[in-house]
Amino acid sequence: MENRENIQQKLKNFDLNNMDTRIISFLALFIAFTAVATYLHIPGPSSSYFNLGEVAIYTIALTFGAKAGGIAGGVGSALMDLILGYSIWAPFTFVIKGLEGYVVGKIAHKEKESRFNRNILAIAAGGTIMIIGYALTKAYLLSWAFVPPEIVIDLAQMITGGVVAIPLSHHLNNYFRK
Repeated sequence: MENRENIQQKLKNFDLNNMDTRIISFLALFIAFTAVATYLHIPGPSSSYFNLGEVAIYTIALTFGAKAGGIAGGVGSALMDLILGYSIWAPFTFVIKGLEGYVVGKIAHKEKESRFNRNILAIAAGGTIMIIGYALTKAYLLSWAFVPPEIVIDLAQMITGGVVAIPLSHHLNNYFRK
């Protein structure tokens, strides 16, 4: 039986062309976690909704790295757009949330500064991608008039996600080091 730290390292460094059953199982769980967190939503104006998806995306990316964060963010969030009836948003969500999770994981796992500072920077960068991505998508699909409420909702999601994910990922990282 592998220890927890080895499992975490495998999830951070897996190869998409050579995954074992354990990696596939964890990725499926991450996708499900992201989908369920996104399902916990409050509808807003003009096809917007506040959700807890960023909590899942950021926690996964901060704990397990860029690839896991990108896959969970893109697939889990787009899947929930389809289930909740926002299917026109799903392809955009797949790209935006996938890129958001990937960037958060990539920045968070650089070793140049303290982990806390890296995590803040990672979430700010990933959240900015999400905010700009959805603002442009909202303008393209609807109108620029609908962009300000989208920015407010996305900013709230980013802040909520960061406030919950940073301490949660800290505890998960400690768990996997034991």
